[in-house]
Amino acid sequence: MGHPYLCILISISLAAGLSHTLAFTGCGKPVMSDRIVGGQDSVYGEWPWQVSLRKNGYHLCGGSLINTQWVVSAAHCFIGANLASDYIVNLGAYQLSSPRGILVPVKEIHIHPTFRQDGSSGDIALLKLQTPVQYDDYMMPICTPTHDVEFPIGFQCTVTGWGSIRPGVSLPTPQTLQKVQLPIIGHSECDAMYHFGNPSLLRNQTLIQWDMICAGYKEGRKDACQGDSGGPLVCLWNGTWLLTGVVSWGFSCADPNRPGVYTRVTAYSDWIKMVIPDIVLTSGTGRPCTYLSSVLILFVLRNLL
Repeated sequence: MGHPYLCILISISLAAGLSHTLAFTGCGKPVMSDRIVGGQDSVYGEWPWQVSLRKNGYHLCGGSLINTQWVVSAAHCFIGANLASDYIVNLGAYQLSSPRGILVPVKEIHIHPTFRQDGSSGDIALLKLQTPVQYDDYMMPICTPTHDVEFPIGFQCTVTGWGSIRPGVSLPTPQTLQKVQLPIIGHSECDAMYHFGNPSLLRNQTLIQWDMICAGYKEGRKDACQGDSGGPLVCLWNGTWLLTGVVSWGFSCADPNRPGVYTRVTAYSDWIKMVIPDIVLTSGTGRPCTYLSSVLILFVLRNLL
C-alpha cells in the first residue's frame, strides 16, 4: 500500500521543480518537474515523454515515448494511404515555434488491427523510430502499465498537448506545451453523458467502448482538442507516471456532458508487449499518489515545518 507521507513528499519534490544530474533512473520519472482547453503552460522538461508527430513539416498529432525506439500515438492520425517515411517525430519539444530537441524519422507504423474509423475501438498506433534515442532530462519514456492496472474513478490525471485552445482556434505563438488536470470518469457515467441531449442515439447504443476511458468534467470547460490527438493522459502512481490513455475523440471540445474520450492503454498492454517484446511493463502495486496542487503543497509545508 502506498504511504500517504511518501505521496506528499513525491508531490512536493515534483512541484518544487527539483533538478539533479543523476543518470536515467526509470520511466515515468521526470527530472525537471515543477488538445488542451482550459489548461496552462507546462514547464520545459516537465513531460519529457511528450512528442510532436509531424507530417510535411507541420505538427499533426501528439505521442508518447515508451522506450528508446518506440512511440505510442492514435491510429486515427494515420487515416489514408500514408507511408512511414511521411512522418517525423520531434522529441524534447516544448514550444513548437521555437524548435528544441531532435527530429527522428519514423521507420514503421503499427496500427491496431481492430481500428476502423474515428470513434471506433483500437484507436492506438505504435511508431518505430529509425534510430534509438539517448535519454536525457528532456527526453525519457513514460511507463506503460500492465493490463491489470485500474485507475480509480475521480482520480486526477493530466493530459498534455499543443492542440487548439478552443474549436478552430490554434494555440498562440510560441505554442507552448499545455497541460490540464482532469478526473477519471466512470465508463457508464461517461456513456450516459454522451446520450444526454443527443436524441439521434438509441437508448441502448453504446458509444464508450470497452477499450476507452473518459476524463473531464460534467460542466466541461477543460478538455483536449484538435491537435492533441495521440497525446498522453498520464496518472501519477506511487511516484511514477503511467500512460493511462491516448487522446482519441470527443464531440467538439470542453462542452458540457461531452468529456474527452481516450484509448485505454491497459486494454492494449499485451498487444504493445507483442509488438515490442523487450518493453518492460509497469504493474500498479500499492495505491496511486495524488498529484497535489501548489496551494495544497504550501499548506502541507507550513504545517510540517
